[in-house]
Amino acid sequence: MPGVVLLHGAERATRSLAYRMHANIFLERGMAVLLYDKRGAGRSGGDHASATYADFIEDAVAAVALLRQRQEIDAARVGLVGASESGWLTPEITERAGDIAFVINKSGPSLSWRETVAWETYNEMLEDKVSESDARKQAGVLQRLWAYYIAPNPDERKALEAILAQWADRDASRLPGELRPVSAAYVQDISYDPAPFLERLTTPTLYVYGSEDVVVPTARCVARLTELRKASRPVSFRIFDGEGHELGGVGLRGYGFVEGYSELLGSFAERHTR
Repeated sequence: MPGVVLLHGAERATRSLAYRMHANIFLERGMAVLLYDKRGAGRSGGDHASATYADFIEDAVAAVALLRQRQEIDAARVGLVGASESGWLTPEITERAGDIAFVINKSGPSLSWRETVAWETYNEMLEDKVSESDARKQAGVLQRLWAYYIAPNPDERKALEAILAQWADRDASRLPGELRPVSAAYVQDISYDPAPFLERLTTPTLYVYGSEDVVVPTARCVARLTELRKASRPVSFRIFDGEGHELGGVGLRGYGFVEGYSELLGSFAERHTR
């Protein structure tokens, strides 16, 4: 029997309705599904607040190993389904776990943490009625700030301190008032970039996006995936017009997906686990 491991978004994810609905896509096609509470959430141990991407990667690799140990599971026919945050991590998880049959990423970034989070922050500022010009400027400063935390140098520190001082008293400012000490774990996470793993990718991988996503920059992610396709990486993508990050949502009848989503995911998984 083929199997699927479902991974989580950035929230303290449990085996909630949205994840169980995803599980049903594969269960209905005769696949086993491993769905677990994220580290530090629900019935799982650990501390979600202090967990790093490295921790979540280790958890996912362990989940794949656990599913493969079951007698009824064909270890060569196990796939991964990532959601948002875990979509960054699936290329590395795939390489670490080995012999993954397929990967599906729902609203998963194919870009670095810094580029993706700058886009999300920019859209949050627009939602808060910050002007487009100010939002773009601040998003650019944030990227410089994150780059400084990763590789600090005195000249950039002086330049950033001057910029932050200029914004300190502005109502539109979403920038920190000053540079702050940061932990090694924080630097590790903001440095995250799936690029090296994507460039070595050999597992069939499907990315699914909404055209109106304000969390993940769909157009830029697709441009990156197009480059990978030209380099003969086995990636494909589908964009649902008019849809946002969730590709569905909660309505009067419960959680639902955009039309065609379930069939797309189920068919892709089935095709690569025959």
